[in-house]
Amino acid sequence: MDTSFMDFSYFVIMFMVALVAGFINVVSGGGGFLSIGALLISGLPPANALATNKIQALGSSLTSGIYFLRRGHINVQEHKYVFLSAFIGSALGTTLIQFIEPEVLKKLLPVLIIAVAIYFISAPNLSEPKRKPQVSLFFFSLICGGCIGFYDGFLGAGAGSFYTLCYILLWGYSIDKAQIHSNFINLASNIASILFFIFGGKMIWSLGLVMFAGQSLGARLGATVVLTRGKKVIRPMIVIVSICISVKMLLDMY
Repeated sequence: MDTSFMDFSYFVIMFMVALVAGFINVVSGGGGFLSIGALLISGLPPANALATNKIQALGSSLTSGIYFLRRGHINVQEHKYVFLSAFIGSALGTTLIQFIEPEVLKKLLPVLIIAVAIYFISAPNLSEPKRKPQVSLFFFSLICGGCIGFYDGFLGAGAGSFYTLCYILLWGYSIDKAQIHSNFINLASNIASILFFIFGGKMIWSLGLVMFAGQSLGARLGATVVLTRGKKVIRPMIVIVSICISVKMLLDMY
């Protein structure tokens, strides 16, 4: 493909886009809509945009995951099966997306994301743990890891919010703890997607690595916000991002 339009100013702009997207990804999820939208608007074919987006998305999940792990907020042993399930699910989804067009899912997605926004608007006391886990570790790994991981590899829009919602509804986590673990599980699905997209030969590595750096910086800022002001910031961010995403997708369809 023609990459002659990728001059220095283009890389600077995409770095800044990735920085903002990385911050959003860690705080609320949904930053992928901003980054993938920018890649498509800039003229990249959809397959190249989707593959390149996964490189830069790894920047936020990797940076935030390491940050939270080093500060003892994630028990890897407790979540290893969820992580593994997300990896496998994402690998399957990434493989499938390279062969079919996800038109049906694209039409359903705005409804799902609006439902997420409504839940976070209406649900009280999200800052406190609700209850004990509602399902076994096996089913939680299957639903939160496998199913959402598959969706993340297949399309990925809003996957971070869905991970967070699973941790709140099925595992009884507070909103800030759920968001922290959402970023950790998202790391698994991003790694799997990159590995399986590599086989498709659609990566634009120079652009992806520049945006990776932007995502990493944005994620570092976002991770600090989650730990210091998470209970006040995460909920409104999820609602705002979810509504903006849904409106954009509905406008694109009609």
